[in-house]
Amino acid sequence: MKPRHLLLAAAVLAIAGCATGGHPAPPELTARALAEVRDARVVSSAVGERPRIGLVLGGGGLRGFAHVGALRALEEAGIRPDIVVGTSAGSVVGAAYASGLSVARIEQAALEVKVASLLDFTWRSGGIIEGNHLAGWAGSVTGGMPIESFPIRFAAVATDLQSGQPLLIDTGSAGRAIQASSAVPGVNVPVAYAQGHLIDGGITSLVPVRFARAMGADVVIAIDIYCRSPRVAGMSIPSVIGQVMQTQSCLVAAPEMAEADLLIAPITAAPGMSAQAEKERSIEAGYQAAREALRRWHASAAADA
Repeated sequence: MKPRHLLLAAAVLAIAGCATGGHPAPPELTARALAEVRDARVVSSAVGERPRIGLVLGGGGLRGFAHVGALRALEEAGIRPDIVVGTSAGSVVGAAYASGLSVARIEQAALEVKVASLLDFTWRSGGIIEGNHLAGWAGSVTGGMPIESFPIRFAAVATDLQSGQPLLIDTGSAGRAIQASSAVPGVNVPVAYAQGHLIDGGITSLVPVRFARAMGADVVIAIDIYCRSPRVAGMSIPSVIGQVMQTQSCLVAAPEMAEADLLIAPITAAPGMSAQAEKERSIEAGYQAAREALRRWHASAAADA
């Protein structure tokens, strides 16, 4: 189903009021606010320890294929992060990487997955897609390991529906964390947890630089796949809503993105669900954008030396 059709279907369901309630909270899903993460941060006092690198992968739907190309460029440059934080699409790719998968294997999984198979439609309240299929697929890709067992420290960012506060999930099921981080309002059913319900992290922290810092990153490399990318064209209702959502999200995200030490921002359109060539172009866009950003970063560092 195309995004514009999903938005229209969500509107129809909301008007009809035909959904029913009941969202049991996954017992393993816990989330912490930014202040809590900062308070719990453990700072090493080892002399001569190299700076800890945080990699931040932003949200942006199917544009997330670009993250895979950016990861390849970073690995070629010898950059291996100590901390990975992702929002929405970035949580999917970030979890796969932090779980120990090679970039080549992530690219293979990304190109092989049938996106339509991850859409489990529902008549429940709050959305038209449950998200369990996405959670199951993400769990299988990451080998069923809980987040705290990943070889690279990882966290996904979601938003508390009631308070509007960004929250960090860094323990428990990777699939459930990704489901919560990717729960687009009005389309995906909000994910219940002990304190309420979680929705897409991109609402409040599209590119979660501050959480990476709070987790102990000294240097933050952030990848934004959304704000420089083309807007939805046209004057249809879904197109106008899409343009407004992009404007609002990017205005909120701009101050946080500015705090990154290096920002990589590929320009890429969202590929079709089954458009293999478009997915490959998106991966290549991420690769080239990362290479160019790294070149400029190194040139700037050399000039300052």
